[in-house]
Amino acid sequence: MEYVHYPGFSPGPISSRRLTRQVEDSSEDEDGEEDFEEKDYGVSLEADLETRCRPSFKARRRKVGVSLSADPFVLPSTLKAHLLKVGGMLGSLRSPEKQAVKRIAELSTDKGSYFGSLVQDYISVVKENRGCCTSQLDFLQTVRQFMTQMKAYLRQSSELDPLLESLIPEDQIDQVLEKAMHKSVLKPLKNVIVKALQDFQVSSGAAQQLRENLAVVKTKGPQEMGADGAVPPDPEAISKIRHKFLNMRKMYSPEKKVSLMLRVCKLIYTIMQDNSGRMFGADDFLPMLTYVLAQCDMPQLDVEIQYTMELLEPSLLQGEGGYYLTSAYGAMALIKNFQEAQSSEVLRSQVKSTLHQWHKRRTASRAAQSVDNFQDFLRVALQEVDSGCTAKTLIVHPHTTTEEVCALCAYKFNISDPDSFALFLVTTDTSQQLAPDTHPQRIKAELHGRPRTHNFHFVYRNLSLCVPTVLHNGNCLPVE
Repeated sequence: MEYVHYPGFSPGPISSRRLTRQVEDSSEDEDGEEDFEEKDYGVSLEADLETRCRPSFKARRRKVGVSLSADPFVLPSTLKAHLLKVGGMLGSLRSPEKQAVKRIAELSTDKGSYFGSLVQDYISVVKENRGCCTSQLDFLQTVRQFMTQMKAYLRQSSELDPLLESLIPEDQIDQVLEKAMHKSVLKPLKNVIVKALQDFQVSSGAAQQLRENLAVVKTKGPQEMGADGAVPPDPEAISKIRHKFLNMRKMYSPEKKVSLMLRVCKLIYTIMQDNSGRMFGADDFLPMLTYVLAQCDMPQLDVEIQYTMELLEPSLLQGEGGYYLTSAYGAMALIKNFQEAQSSEVLRSQVKSTLHQWHKRRTASRAAQSVDNFQDFLRVALQEVDSGCTAKTLIVHPHTTTEEVCALCAYKFNISDPDSFALFLVTTDTSQQLAPDTHPQRIKAELHGRPRTHNFHFVYRNLSLCVPTVLHNGNCLPVE
């Protein structure tokens, strides 16, 4: 089978120690997210593989003649407490990279900052309008584009103090920004994104078709899928691989999902080679991976692979991680397109075409993107005479006039008498009604562009309401 390969990379086995170190390095997360790819809950495929290749502990003890019958050493409680205290102190000394990620994540929740207001407004828009996109591809591309734009904004912004350039080498800034976007954008949106993707699949009928195809492919052996001469993982190994995939579903970072996928694929390669005594290439590995995915019987993996494929930073698609991710994508495509009467050559040709289309699109998406879309979100508070104040995040383009924003507000807030309402710019000391032909987004950009930005809010208010307001987190309350 002809397959998509990346320059300078060829698949093959990797040492257990090197693989573990790679996963450990990539899985650090200072906010306490569980290291699911390392936490096996007493289940470890690597341990099983190593056990097959080495003598038992008792046998090694008898061989070297060492007695280990003494009681285990127990640390005194005072020493243990001291070590824990020192460990806590050392943990507080984060690396510059972790400090930067933490600072950006904190800034993203501060609606008083321009960056924080953009991120929080975007999160609100996605949660309120997740069904507006026409397809799951459009939805994921929108999220990926926003993260790329936010990274571009932070590179040219002075909101970070100290600046990234003073903390991190130039060649590491993009990697730090990407991790920060995962924590700032994907962590709060992960469940929303997954639910939206599942809804797309159900409404299109793809979910039902996938379940039916999985049931058929699960009955096929590796040779029927095209893996010539390869012995598959046994049921126990399949169960443990499935357990790892279940843990992968708990992760929000595409990079961590790729690390776990790489680990699983390397294990499958090792099992194939250990069981058969020879090397295998991509033509044999893809059918075997398809067989394993079918045996795991997890239709939810399709959403996880789509999530990772579209939200992973394009530059990270190179090398081993990208290769095995596309392998998983191709294996799932084989399952989704499987037909009993269809020849394997035709099916693989379809998968190859799908992979090439995806690779071409993701490569093209690496081109520089405009940051103008940052200002497509406007937070507007509704203030009425009797009902206090609520707020909504609206999609408003820079050329949209105040008159058009008022019409949008009347629709969003279900106002029956829109002629009695107008849009106001409210600051700490002033409240000004905006003229119908002004542009709120341009006003917002101008205010943010000033050396010292004061707090301001857009309020859609009943004209008969003349009491002053106090605004907190985008919501206003009347002053008594």
